This record gives sequence, structure tokens and C-alpha cells, in this order.
Amino acid sequence: MAKLVARGFLAMAGLLAIGLWALVWFDQPRFAAQLGPTATTPLAAATLRADIGGFFATWAIGALLAAWRDDKQIALLPMLLLALAFAGRAYSYALTGDAAIIQPMAIEAVLVMLIGLARSRLG
Repeated sequence: MAKLVARGFLAMAGLLAIGLWALVWFDQPRFAAQLGPTATTPLAAATLRADIGGFFATWAIGALLAAWRDDKQIALLPMLLLALAFAGRAYSYALTGDAAIIQPMAIEAVLVMLIGLARSRLG
């Protein structure tokens, strides 16, 4: 039962990441309104799609593949991505002290812990 819940959670996390990837790729104005980054030039739009979209797409692939294959090694991929995102935000928070950074840091920390817990239940 725990394995089924773990795989279901990983699949849901992967679907969340697909939604965020789609937002970056197909609706950048909405993405900018919700999360802040704006693309004022075609190069900026391409960079958002490549870098941020690539981050979310890789997270989605890792989480979905780990759930599908019941593979704890693959589950390390989304954990690493989210941990690196957390580290980048922590560095930004240290530089600026902007309290707006804390909420996404908390989400990333919780996701890393939950994916780690799910990982412990995989084969």
C-alpha cells in the first residue's frame, strides 16, 4: 500500500511539473503574472522556455519515470532539481532578505522531503 501511495504521489508531482512546463512554454504572460519572470524580447522568451521550461520538464520526466518504473534511483533526479532550486533561492534570500522568496523555498523543501519519503518506499 505504501508503495502505491508513493508512486501515486510521484505521478502527481510529475503532472504538477508538466503543468508548470506548459505554462512556461505556452502562456508566458500568465506565468509572468503568477511567478514574476517576464520576457521582453524574443531571446528572453526563448531563454524562459529553455531554462525554466527545461527545469520543469526534467522534473516531470524524473518523477513520472520513477513512479512508472518503481525506481528509487530515478527519483533522485527531481529531488536534485528541487534541492538546487532551493539552494539558489536561499542564496538570493541571503543577498536580498526579500521575504517573498520564503514561500517558494518552503514549497521546494516540502517537495524534496516528500519525494525523499516516496523514494524510500520504491523498489
